[in-house]
Amino acid sequence: MDTHKIKISLTKLNGLVVDSGNDNNQNYAAVLTLNAEMMQLGFVMTKALFEALEKSPLALIKTLHEKMLGYLKAMTGSDVTHRPMYPNFPEQVINTSSIELYFNALCHYWTYGQWLPEYKSLSRSSAFEAIKYREIDVVTETSFRNIFTTLVASADSLSDEDKGIISWFIRHYDNLQYPDDIPFAENKCVIIAELMQQEKPIFHLVKTATDVLRVATYLSEGDVSLATNTKFKSLPRKYRKLLVRALEKVINEEDIGRHRNKWVRLFHGLHVGELSNHVNAIAKKARNNETLASFYSKLEALIKVNDFKSVVDLLRQRPGEFGRRLDQTLRMTENCEDQILVANAFLDIADKIPTRNLLQLLGHIGRRASDVDKRVIFPKGNVQKAVLVNAPLEALGKSIVLLLKKGIESRLIERFSKKTSLGNVWIDPELMHCPVPSQQRSAAEGLFNVARGTRLPIGDKSTLRFFIYWVGLDIDLSASFHDEQFQLIEYVSYTNLKSQKYKAYHSGDITRATNGASEFIDIDINSACQCGARYVVMNVLVFNGPTFEQHETCYAGWMTRSKPNSNEVYDPKTVEQKIDVRTASRNVIPVVFDLLERKAIWVDIAMKGHRFYGGNNIESNYASIEEKLEAVITMSHKLSLYDLFSLHTKARGARVKHRDEADTVFSLDEGVTPFHINDINADYID
Repeated sequence: MDTHKIKISLTKLNGLVVDSGNDNNQNYAAVLTLNAEMMQLGFVMTKALFEALEKSPLALIKTLHEKMLGYLKAMTGSDVTHRPMYPNFPEQVINTSSIELYFNALCHYWTYGQWLPEYKSLSRSSAFEAIKYREIDVVTETSFRNIFTTLVASADSLSDEDKGIISWFIRHYDNLQYPDDIPFAENKCVIIAELMQQEKPIFHLVKTATDVLRVATYLSEGDVSLATNTKFKSLPRKYRKLLVRALEKVINEEDIGRHRNKWVRLFHGLHVGELSNHVNAIAKKARNNETLASFYSKLEALIKVNDFKSVVDLLRQRPGEFGRRLDQTLRMTENCEDQILVANAFLDIADKIPTRNLLQLLGHIGRRASDVDKRVIFPKGNVQKAVLVNAPLEALGKSIVLLLKKGIESRLIERFSKKTSLGNVWIDPELMHCPVPSQQRSAAEGLFNVARGTRLPIGDKSTLRFFIYWVGLDIDLSASFHDEQFQLIEYVSYTNLKSQKYKAYHSGDITRATNGASEFIDIDINSACQCGARYVVMNVLVFNGPTFEQHETCYAGWMTRSKPNSNEVYDPKTVEQKIDVRTASRNVIPVVFDLLERKAIWVDIAMKGHRFYGGNNIESNYASIEEKLEAVITMSHKLSLYDLFSLHTKARGARVKHRDEADTVFSLDEGVTPFHINDINADYID
């Protein structure tokens, strides 16, 4: 069985494709052994998978033992040896004097990370930890192939991991099932590029000049969102000819003007003068900085003179742009009658706007009946950075907000009503705390993926254990404690290894990791909460060195433990999340914990690092951490999954009060969940 197939099916379906096998095979002992080893990693077979493997050839079970277990170990971070500086952590750190901790740290720093204190690793007692095992089921080949269709049908950007999966399918499967439409341009460029490399037709997929620009960017391993510049590679002549031929069919001056500087460099790399007179003529205008015809130049001129009626007439030609400019256009008007004119003009063309854009607008409009002091913006790009913008907006009239909300909702319901019936539907109220997923292009690869801002219960265990593992130069793990107003009130880091008041302890700062190193932080949830901490932020920072992307390996995550001084320090069964940290940044916040509500708030954002004389640490970044924390907690403009599924239920289902009465369930742990990002993007936001 192909290793990639195992990885993809486990990641996307929590299952394995297993042929029916021969009833005569009796591999009970081998399958039982495999299942026991899976359980050591926090996974368990379903009855269906156990029975399917029992009837399968022994060779398949041996292959899974080698390949699947290796992948599950990597998923949980147990494929390496974790040895903290203080091997008997956390009790050893609790009982060691501050003077000894300080002296050990100095000796370590004086030797540039070569010296480590020699402590005997004591045997750790065994204790029962309640484990919620992740079930691995058996899946069909059809379900496996549908992963490709679901990804391609996504109405949102995909992570690098998902783009790699699309590429793998195209290279390994014929007769793949494509959706009628590929709704997201960034995803389409991956398909075009892969088809090009296999010398298959692409012209039917290229709709705009920007499609060509994205494909060239993808082939050059750049940012296909086009948020940053790309150093275009020298492409083979056959690729250049194909891209220019595609460009000839769709090129227009406005598309070129939107990304003029990128096009000037790409035109040079494509040698368009040799391949197309038509393309070269527009390329010359771009290179010579001549005016290129543009819808946007007309629009900005009308906005400048505050001619809102002409702005509305022009925007009606571009429904998507009208949606993006709706709030701005409403604020150009002087009375309620004019705002009603703008709102009705927008609603007239709203059915031409993609579902995702309408959902985003519905979330935004929902809070515009009140003044807005701060807004959270997530700029497009491969590195996700939440930005808190202090740009006050005066409230819109309640009647206008109500008109737009009802109008947008009615158009969404009408659109959803054309889909297959959901039957009786139960929606978990907890989904009110789970935003609709968006901007997955920068999502980190991990045990699970959910939308940023999603709140997940952490259970009733007493201790949070943060961890990082890396190979390379100095990376630091820190925890910052914040009050209700997001102000920093305490921290645990390499400069403050323990907080007796908050009962939080660091396993010791390691500054060189040539062969890999680990750091841990334990936090007693109740003690921290009783001392006034509402939020705890996990911070991963490069002290002074290259970005995470430039490190050989770096990952982070957390566990929940009831008996922190028992069992192994790193117990994969207790790992709640482990993510690879590969961003082109030096500061990352993977997660925030709301200690009062006992919720993990998924963050996965990068920050701009501030390095002073003392290095890149909590002390030099606390203001940014406070700002990012506030940005994540106050993401009230985002529509929730509860809202999304409620609209679908109004359109094509009947709401029931009890889960066991439902044909379709939307919840945290059954049916369609926040973890089914690809399915949500393909089936509920298309």
